[in-house]
Amino acid sequence: MGEDSGDEAGIGGGWLSPRTLLDKTTKFVLNAAHGKTRTLLPTTEPAGRGFAETGVLDWGDDIAAGAEDEAEEHAAEPQEHLMLVPERDVLCGRWNDCAVVGDEQSALSPAPPGMLRIVRPAVPPPRRRTATRPGLAGTGAAGQLRQFTALPARVVARVLELLPVDAMLAVANSCRVLRRAMHAHGPGAAGSGAAGAQAYTGVGLRVWRARIGQMGWRMWHERRRGLERRPRIAVPPSHARLLARLSGVDGEAAVLELVRLEPDLVFKAVYAELIGDYSAFARADRCVPALAWAGDGRLRGARSAAERLDQLLWFARGRFTGAADAANRRLVAAADAFEAAHLARFKRALVAGDRAQMRRCALVLAGIRDGRACVRVLVDAHPLFNGAPAPRYSAVLDAGARVADAHTFDAFLGALHSVIAEHARVVAAVLPVPALQESALHAFVQALFASPAGSGSGSGVALGALRRLYAHLRAIPVADQISRGERGLPDAATRDIVYLSTVASVVSLVLDKADAWAQMPHVRLPRELGRRCVFAAFDGVIDEYVLLERRVIERAYEGEVAQWAARAARDSVAAAEAAAADAAARLVNFRQRQQQLDEYRDRVLLVLQDRLQITLEGSSSNGGKRPRRRSSASHEAPRRTVVGDVLGYAPISIDLCLNMVLTNRDTIERLAVFAEAPPDMRLREKAQDAIESVVCSLLQNIGNHLRPAFGHMVAELKDLEHTVMLSLEQHQQQQSGDTAYTAAQAQAEQQARGKFASAELRFFELIHLSDLCVQLLEIYFKSYVAQFIDQHDFLSQSNQERRGLERLVDDSVAVGMDCVISIIMSQTQHIVNTEQRASDFCPDSNVSLALTPTLACTRAVQFLGESTVVLQSMAQRQVRAVFVGEVGLRLFHVLLDHVKQFRITEPGGFQLIADLNLYYDWAAANVDPDILRYFAALKDLANCFILAPRDLRGFLKDQYSRHTFDGVMRSEEVYDVVACRADYRAIRSQVEGHCDFM
Repeated sequence: MGEDSGDEAGIGGGWLSPRTLLDKTTKFVLNAAHGKTRTLLPTTEPAGRGFAETGVLDWGDDIAAGAEDEAEEHAAEPQEHLMLVPERDVLCGRWNDCAVVGDEQSALSPAPPGMLRIVRPAVPPPRRRTATRPGLAGTGAAGQLRQFTALPARVVARVLELLPVDAMLAVANSCRVLRRAMHAHGPGAAGSGAAGAQAYTGVGLRVWRARIGQMGWRMWHERRRGLERRPRIAVPPSHARLLARLSGVDGEAAVLELVRLEPDLVFKAVYAELIGDYSAFARADRCVPALAWAGDGRLRGARSAAERLDQLLWFARGRFTGAADAANRRLVAAADAFEAAHLARFKRALVAGDRAQMRRCALVLAGIRDGRACVRVLVDAHPLFNGAPAPRYSAVLDAGARVADAHTFDAFLGALHSVIAEHARVVAAVLPVPALQESALHAFVQALFASPAGSGSGSGVALGALRRLYAHLRAIPVADQISRGERGLPDAATRDIVYLSTVASVVSLVLDKADAWAQMPHVRLPRELGRRCVFAAFDGVIDEYVLLERRVIERAYEGEVAQWAARAARDSVAAAEAAAADAAARLVNFRQRQQQLDEYRDRVLLVLQDRLQITLEGSSSNGGKRPRRRSSASHEAPRRTVVGDVLGYAPISIDLCLNMVLTNRDTIERLAVFAEAPPDMRLREKAQDAIESVVCSLLQNIGNHLRPAFGHMVAELKDLEHTVMLSLEQHQQQQSGDTAYTAAQAQAEQQARGKFASAELRFFELIHLSDLCVQLLEIYFKSYVAQFIDQHDFLSQSNQERRGLERLVDDSVAVGMDCVISIIMSQTQHIVNTEQRASDFCPDSNVSLALTPTLACTRAVQFLGESTVVLQSMAQRQVRAVFVGEVGLRLFHVLLDHVKQFRITEPGGFQLIADLNLYYDWAAANVDPDILRYFAALKDLANCFILAPRDLRGFLKDQYSRHTFDGVMRSEEVYDVVACRADYRAIRSQVEGHCDFM
C-alpha cells in the first residue's frame, strides 16, 4: 500500500483508516468515470493474497477516449515530499499515484478546509499488472463503467448516495453515461439552468430526495384500509422554519409538492445555508465562532444560536463532509453544553418561582431539540411525579385506589381532569411558545397514562387505576349450576359481558375527557394527541379483550341456535300431526298468504329499525357517526327480540337471525371505541380485525342455519320428483292404445298434484324467508357495518363470506327451482302423452271439426296454471320471471317434440293450430317477450299443415326471410315438423328440390 502501510500499522494489518478509505473510494469511482487505467483501489487484504504491496490495480488496456499523457499528468508536480493540494484536484484524478495522509496520521496541524495533504513516492511505481482478480483480466475501465451504469436505476442511485455531495456531483457530471441516466435532456443538460423534474430523470430525482432524507426529512405513503395511499412528509421543525425563510414555502402540502418536483433546489438551498457552519465544527478552534457569528457578520443571540444548533444536528445526520465524525462529535458536545447551561437557569428559576426568567430560558430551549428538556423538567417537578404529592393531589390517588366500576372510574377521571387543567394553566404561564405549551401538556398527560416503571409515585396513575379495575372485574364471583338460583350470582357468560361492557364504557369516558382537553381555555391538547395517550393505556389489554369478545359472541350464537333447535323439535311434532288437516287450508288462497308474508316482513323490518336506530332506507339516524357506548352497560345478557314466525313451523327462524344480528351489533359497538384509535396504532388494527372477524362469524352462523333448511327442502323435492316420475311411468305402462282414463288414475294423479302443490308452497315460503334474512343482513351492512368495513374491498374476508352466503342462497334456490320445474314438466309431458290421441290430428274424413283445443291441451294448460299460481302470487318479480321463463322454454321443447310424434292432415292442422293458440295465450299471460317468440314461431310454423303443396315452399321461404326461426329452431327441427304432413312423401320433391333456405 505504499507509504500508507507503515502509518496505519496501529489500525491493524492492511486496514486503512476511515478517512483514507473514503478518499480512495472516491478517487476509484472518479477514475472509473474518466476511463483511467491505473486506479487506487482501497483494499483490506494483506500482501501476497492477490494484491501487490503498492495497492495498484491494472484494470486493462487504456481506452483512447480516456487516456491522458503521463507528462501532462505530472506537469505540475511539486518538489516537496509532503504536499498540500486542493481537494478538487485530487477528486479529479490529478494525483492518483500519491497517497492521502489523514489528519489523524499526520503530526502537523489539520489540513485547511478544501485542501488535502498527500505523499508522493520518490520513484513512480511501474505500470504493471500487479494483481488481477479472476474474471477481471483483460477488462478495461470502460467495461467496468459500463457494468456500473448498466445496473438498475435504484442501484445506481444508491451508490451515488453513499458519496459525499461534492464527490457525487463530480461523478454525476463527469461521466457521460451517468449524465444521460440522471438528466432528462441528455449529457449536455447539466449546465442548462433547468431544475427539478424538468432537468432530472427519475434516477436523478431519487438521488436528490435521498439526500434530503439523510437530513432527517421523512417521506412515506400513509396506508389506510379501503383507501388509496396518501403521500406524507415530516420535516424537522427547525428545518421547516429555515425552508420557509429561504423559499417562503410553508405547510405540509406545499413542502411535499416542492420536494416532489424540485428536490435538487430544496437540498441545495439548505446545504448552502448550513454547510459552512457545519464544516467549521471539524476544527476545535472554529466551533465557537461558527456558533456565535451569523453569515452576515452579526452576533447571534441565544435563541438564534439554539435554532442553528438544532438545524445542524439534523443536518449532521447526512455526514456530508469527509470530517463528519469529528464535526459530529464537536457539534453534539456543543449542543449538550448549550442546552445544559440554559436548562440549569430554567431549573433555578423554577425553584425560585421566577416565571419571567423561566419564560426567557424556555424561549431559548424551544429552539433546540424541540424544547424536550424543559418539558421533562416541568413534568418531573409536578407533585404527582416527585414522590411527595401534596394533599390536594392525594385525593386523585385515593380516587384511583377506589376504582371498582365505570361509575367510580368516572369520579376518578373528574379529579384527574382538574389536575390536568391546573397544569395547563401553569404551562401557559411559564412557557411562551404555543408549540412548547402543547408539548408540555402532552408529556404530562402521557406520563399519567404511561407505565409507572422507573418514575415517581404518580407516574401512570391512570394506568394503575385501569389495572385495578380489570382485576376487580375479573374477581367477580361466579355461581355454579347448583347455587346460581340460591345466591343470585351471575354465571361466567354474564361476568364476561360485564367485563367487556365496563371496559368499553371506560374507554368512552376517557375519550370524552380527551375531547374536553382539546377545548381547555389556557392550553389545548390536540384531539389526536390526547387520544393517542388514552389508547396507549389500553394497548396491553386489547389482545385479551378481542379474544374474549370472540369467545362471548360464539357462545351467544350457540345459545341462540340451541334454543331454536329445542323449539323446532317441539313444534315439528305438532306440525306433523296437523299437516294433513292444514294442507288443504294452506292451498286455498295464495294471494292471502302473500299478504301475510308481506305484513310479517314489514313487522321484522320495523323491529330492526327500532333496535338499530336506522331508517328503512338504511341510513343511520345519528348522522352516520360511529356509535359509542356513553354509559355503563347492563350486567345482563342482551334481551332477546321475538317477532314470531309467520308459519306454524318454519325451517328458518327470523327470530334467530335477528337476534344474531343484534348480538353482533352489541359486540361491534364495544369494539368500535377501540377502532377510533389513530390509523397507525396497533390498537386500531386489532379492533378492525376483530370487527371483521365477528362479522364473518355472523355470516357463517346464519349460513349454517340456512344450509340445512334448503338441504332438507331440496331433498324432499328430489324425492317427490322421483316418486312422481315412477308413478307416471307405471301409469303409462298400464295404459295401452286409447284406453279410457280410469278413476283410479285420476285419483292417483290428483294426490300427486296435491303433494307437489304443498311442497311447492313450502319451498317458495322458504325462498321468501331466506330473502328476508338476506335483506336483514343487507340493511345491517349498509347502515352499520359499512362504517368499519369497506363494502367494495373484494379482498376483505367479511365481504367474501357475504358473497358466499349469497351464493349459498342462490344455488339452493336454483337447485330447488330446477326440481320444481322438472316435476311440472314431467307431469305436463305425461298429460299430453297420455291424453293426446292420434285421431286428434289425423281425423277421419266423416268427422266434423269443432276447432276447439283438445282435451290434452286443456288439461295441460290447466295444470300449468295451477302449478304457477303459487309463484305468481308469492315470489318476487325477478324470481317469477326466471322461474316462469324456464317453464315456458321447457314447455316449448316439450311441445316441439310432441308435434313430431304425429302425422297431421289438413283438418288436423287446424286442430293443432287451436291447441297452439291456447298454449300461446298461456305464454302471453306469463312469460317475457323473449320467450314468447318461441311460441309465436311454433304457431306460425303450424300453418304449413293447412297450405296447399304448391304454396308450402314459398311459405317457408317467406318465414326464413323474416327471420322467424332465428334463435328459436334449427333448420333440421323445422324440416322435421314440416315432414309430419300426412302427404309429405308425395310432395317431398316440391319442398326439397333446389332448397336454398333450409
